[in-house]
Amino acid sequence: MQQDERPLVGSRGHLYDHIALSVNNLDAWVAKLRSEGVKILEQPYKLGDMRAVMIEGPSLEALELVEIK
Repeated sequence: MQQDERPLVGSRGHLYDHIALSVNNLDAWVAKLRSEGVKILEQPYKLGDMRAVMIEGPSLEALELVEIK
């Protein structure tokens, strides 16, 4: 949450780089978020035997959605 007048900056490359959240159906989430205009920072990619996508949150923080099956 912005607490002063300075502009927000993205979290990538900082000590607190991103937060990861698990989802059941990555393709459905990506389609929903795209339709709502959410910025995709990294297109879906392999993460071990899973898939993930990196999006930008409302305060410019990076959020990783990891598909868990």
